Amino acid sequence: MSQSARDPTVAPVLTDTVWFVEVVRDAQAGNLSAFDTLFQYYNARICTYLARMIDNDEEGRDLAQETFIKVWRALPGMNDVPQFETWLYRIATNTAIDHLRRRKFRWPLSKNHEADDTSRYMHMAGPEKQIEEAELIKMALAQVSPHYRACLLLQHVAGFTQREIAQSLNLSEKSISIYAGRGCEQFRQAYERLENGQDATRKRRSAP
Repeated sequence: MSQSARDPTVAPVLTDTVWFVEVVRDAQAGNLSAFDTLFQYYNARICTYLARMIDNDEEGRDLAQETFIKVWRALPGMNDVPQFETWLYRIATNTAIDHLRRRKFRWPLSKNHEADDTSRYMHMAGPEKQIEEAELIKMALAQVSPHYRACLLLQHVAGFTQREIAQSLNLSEKSISIYAGRGCEQFRQAYERLENGQDATRKRRSAP
């Protein structure tokens, strides 16, 4: 293994596939330095992903730690090294869903509607609205069913393709297409309800 692969400070540059596979294989063999390189590269993204999944930043960080413990224990048995990232997100997703089940949340039932352009809601509208927009997104995501939410986040936050999402969630691509469509509709409806509620509140406050 090259010296640079052992240096956690170079972790943000995992662009060389051969080098990346080498790091994963070294981690599989029990090399803690190699695993730390993977941890340093993925931890922030996994924390963000899980925080949005369960609607709690602190618990998201805790679940990220739990995820990486599971990853370390399961690494020796992973066969498809180039698919490490997909495999990692699958473990993170299952960890979040198990956590939600333990909390016994009751999520709203979905309706079968065509997919909407969710991305326009899931990105900031502008600097002046960042805090308000972030809160709306967080509240709307909390109203999306966990599996649908996982599809949305893997697509819009992790940037996965439909095939990668299917592999990550161990589902068919057809199921992912359905889940993504339903998740988009749930998110859109929740976001619009919240946005309309905010507008109504502003009007009441500004009324003489």
